[in-house]
This record gives sequence, structure tokens and C-alpha cells, in this order.
Amino acid sequence: MLSDVSGASDVASVQPAPCFGPETGSIRHATAIHGVDMGAEINALYDSLPANGGEIVVQESASFATPILFGTSGKPVVLVGLPGDIIALTYTGSGGAAVTFDYGTGHRMGHGLRDLTLTGPGHLTDTIGVVFGGVNGAEGLDFRDFKIQSFGVNLKMGSHTWLAYFQQGMVRDGGTNLLLPSGLVEAGEQITFNHVTFADAPAPHTNSVWVQGQGQEIVFTDCSFDQAQLHIGDGDFSAAQVVVRSSHFENTNWGEPGSVNYDYIVIDKSPGNYLRLAESYFLQRAPNNGPKQFLSAWGGKVILSGVGMYTPDGAPLAHFAMLWNGAVVDMYGFDDLSGNTTGELYGRSK
Repeated sequence: MLSDVSGASDVASVQPAPCFGPETGSIRHATAIHGVDMGAEINALYDSLPANGGEIVVQESASFATPILFGTSGKPVVLVGLPGDIIALTYTGSGGAAVTFDYGTGHRMGHGLRDLTLTGPGHLTDTIGVVFGGVNGAEGLDFRDFKIQSFGVNLKMGSHTWLAYFQQGMVRDGGTNLLLPSGLVEAGEQITFNHVTFADAPAPHTNSVWVQGQGQEIVFTDCSFDQAQLHIGDGDFSAAQVVVRSSHFENTNWGEPGSVNYDYIVIDKSPGNYLRLAESYFLQRAPNNGPKQFLSAWGGKVILSGVGMYTPDGAPLAHFAMLWNGAVVDMYGFDDLSGNTTGELYGRSK
């Protein structure tokens, strides 16, 4: 597994870059400087901020090969651009993490990333888009109006991280779009995604949003999972507690070459896995030969409330969900808008 700060380079030799535009003691501006890698410039600007942190405004799009590391304990930062792909940073490094936020757990809220697009060298590469947390942690992180795309892992959590909030964003075209790994220290309480789209995972589209567990409590509200499987647990090794509400699941890329059927949600074997799925909608778009179920639970407990689904006439489901081992489902309200399920709403293996 990739290290949280893999690829971070020593930029001590890079002098603080010139700043452009109005400055205050806690604000720096990054713009293209001939002969200076944008990653190295941003690192130098971070080093020049006061000890209690500040803001770095990226004024124009650029490519960078030097990983950006915000890693000084007690020194949070907000990295800001302009929304709508106006300001985009493109990582050209061959490995490691493009951007790391790892500076502390001092109950300081609202730092992180806003109004930026971060693009990687491709979903088959050994790269990470953003790591949040690690040795120092990232309590109170806030990402707003962001897009992260085309890394081996787009977004990955590290240790000492809680109360992290991601809103109005898109995470797409990653080998894994979101990885919340097991084995972390003090990580996973109130990690929330609000109005975030996870999309365009390459075939076989599995493990795209992977919540591995060990004390993690993750909430997805008003999110979309478009050709991106939600995977809960890590075999029988660890368990996760996940809430999904008012969200949308769809196989939008079913017709593209190489696309395959996949379960929209998979829950692993550990009896400690827990999914509360409410007021959400499942849409199957393949006109024929679609998946036979949307959800597979190999263990744990699932609570379904106010869930709806649709699949075309030529692609009936066998069941909405399949259960194995000791998996348990409690269901409160379900609407099959297509009336196209051939068996019980959830089947159980023999």
C-alpha cells in the first residue's frame, strides 16, 4: 500500500517564491515562475506562512512534479483557487502523493482545499491525489467545491483524522476513488461527504469507494455513486459503520467498452459491519443482461428505509440484495418502480 507521504521531496533548498498581489501576514499567492516547479513554490510559500498557518491562493493553472506537503504540526492551511475548473493543478510525478494535509489535531476547523481541480497522470499509476492525515493528523479538514481525478488512488485518509467534511465535489476516474484504510490510529469519527459524486471507476468498477473500517464512522449524504462500487469492510479483518442517505447509485458507463456488471454495494464478512441506507435510489441502465442484484452482504447488518429502484424490462433483477453467512437485513419501505424483480427482494444463499 502506498505510504501516506510517499514521494514527498525535500524542498528546504527552495527559497520562498515571490508573492504577487496584495499580501497580509497569513496570505500568500502562487503563480507561475519560470524555472520553479509549482509544487516547490507552494511548499516554499507554506514554509513562509506564520507558525499558526494561513491561506495560499493559486492564481493560475499549472503542472507540478514536486509533491505538495503541508506537514508542519500546528500549522493548518487553506489551498484556494477558482471553481469550475478555472484553476487546475496537474500532477506529473510518477508516484507518491500529489498533495498531503498532515499538520495536527488541535480542534482547528475549516482548513483544507477549496475551488480547485487536481488531476493526476492516470488511474493505472502508483499515485495518490490527496492524503489527509498521517503522523500529525488532519482534524477539522474541510474540502469545498473541488474535483480530484485520474490517480491510482484519488483520496486517502491517514491516521489522527476526524471531523473531516467534504462538500460539493467530484472524485472520479481513480483506480480507487476513495480509500479509508484499516490499520489507522485515531481515525474515522465523523468523516462526512455531502453532495459529492464518485464516478467513472475503471472496469471492473469494484472497490471504488472503500471504507475498510476499524472504528470508522462514515456518512454519505446527497451523494452519487456512478459506475463506482461502495465497499464496506476489509474481509473478516475489520468492520465499518456507514450511513448513506438521500443518495443515488447508477451504472452510468454500462455501454462503454470493457464495462462489466458489478454489485453497487458490497459488505464484507465481519459481523461488525453496519450499513444504514435511507431514502436512496438505485438505477440500472443496461437494457439487457444487467446485474442480478444491487447489493451483496457477506456479513454484518443492513437497515433499509425508503429505498427505490428501477431496471429496464429486458434486464430483470433476481433480488435487490443477496445475503450470505449471517448477514441480516431490516427493511422499512421499498419501491420497485419497474416491478421487474423475479425473486424476493433479498435472497439468501443455501
